[in-house]
Amino acid sequence: MIDPRDIDISELVLQQPPFRFVDRLESYTPEQAEVSFTPGEGNLLMEDGCLCAAGVMEHMAQANAARLGYYCKYVLRVPVDIGYIGQIRSFSLSRLPKAGERMTTTVLLRYEMFRVSLCDITVRSGEEVIATANIKTATKGD
Repeated sequence: MIDPRDIDISELVLQQPPFRFVDRLESYTPEQAEVSFTPGEGNLLMEDGCLCAAGVMEHMAQANAARLGYYCKYVLRVPVDIGYIGQIRSFSLSRLPKAGERMTTTVLLRYEMFRVSLCDITVRSGEEVIATANIKTATKGD
């Protein structure tokens, strides 16, 4: 299997700059993925030098999209599918990430059936947990 760190993230997520909120898929297993992102001053959803809460949520959704993109392209060997956020529950944000601050996000798959997945997502800066949520997403399919 190909090392996810060697893949251009644009192969895995359909969002393109300036609305891309993931930089790299760091690791992948069928149950868990890790994604990194460093917001910059030019990113959309930056306010006063920090990524706003909506930006953190979008990053979480795109982290899950990177997991799904890898699964589609490199496991199933089918085109990457369009995804939709169905629900965000239990969103907790201890602080906003600053421009230039590298975030590492873990996506833990809890449930998947009929193109719907439920994931627990944790965003860290170093060892500090800065955000968590439970996100339900669905993919379009043919």
